[in-house]
Amino acid sequence: MDTIIFICTGNTCRSPMAAGLFRTHDGEARTGLTAYSAGLFTQDGLPASRNAIAAAAELGTDLSAHRSRMLTPKMARDARYLVCMTGAHYEHLCELCPECTDKIFTLTQQDIADPFGGDLAVYRAAAAQIDAGVQAIIERLAR
Repeated sequence: MDTIIFICTGNTCRSPMAAGLFRTHDGEARTGLTAYSAGLFTQDGLPASRNAIAAAAELGTDLSAHRSRMLTPKMARDARYLVCMTGAHYEHLCELCPECTDKIFTLTQQDIADPFGGDLAVYRAAAAQIDAGVQAIIERLAR
């Protein structure tokens, strides 16, 4: 199974929105890739943040069932693509899995700031950036 894993810090805001929006925009069918999300510094089982759920819902994506998970080296090796939210995530992941550097990318050229702890407007701004990046990836990878 070919996978694309969207990666952020805690896997409760940005990366779940990215994976959800990828599915909402029919990315799985259009690219043949199954979307997942994971965090570099998290624990398994945390729900998506309340404002991430709200901002994603406004874009047609349901994150209510999301539970965080920590990215493992095996997950990274098995993925087709690893898509980071920031340059710092990219650099950390390249150090963590140097054998994966050819499949690690950032979602956009500009870092997507962590909205954690912000109000709904902050989450909406992050969701809009993520949505644009996800749609661009789908267009590039569409079969």
